[in-house]
Amino acid sequence: MTVNSKKTDIRYVRTESAIQTAFLELVTEIGFYAITVKDITAKADVSRGTFYQHYNDKYDLLASYEKKIKEDLLAALTPGRIPFKTDAVKERVIRMFAYCEENLVMMRALLGKKGDAEFQQRMKDMLWGEVFAQHINYAGLARKLDVPEDYLKEYVNSSHYRVFQTWLEKDSRESPEEIAEIYLKLSVISPLNKACKH
Repeated sequence: MTVNSKKTDIRYVRTESAIQTAFLELVTEIGFYAITVKDITAKADVSRGTFYQHYNDKYDLLASYEKKIKEDLLAALTPGRIPFKTDAVKERVIRMFAYCEENLVMMRALLGKKGDAEFQQRMKDMLWGEVFAQHINYAGLARKLDVPEDYLKEYVNSSHYRVFQTWLEKDSRESPEEIAEIYLKLSVISPLNKACKH
């Protein structure tokens, strides 16, 4: 069976969906590091041989999610890079949160406390780079605040990402529009970048 025919084969697609669902549930329940292929196959009710027709191991399965999230978010954030404007940044933030809301189970599992730390670091860097980094003059901000640029980047990146995680974890979450407004109010973009434009 070719790759394309696999993607359209109903049994193959259903099996892959069962594996993915089992994986996300297990990440939420016991954490990524504790999961084994045996756990996934038992929960998905498939054989190990069937699992290996889809993925090499749990890291390969996680990599497929990383690829999906990157592609989906980049598509959601198009058109490409745009000049700094508060409303343009806000639109990107709204789109990011809207995507997360639509894929809440996946995002909560993979980006929550029981997910893979290296995966989360890559996602943090990607989200920051696509949504905010292009709009900040780090050199100018670092000079204004009299701090090293590398520390500033890490501080801002981590702070924004933790707000993002906090929103994901809440049962009663703000709408994408509401959290975008909060995000920008907390962001260093609004008060500082105006004084430090390129």
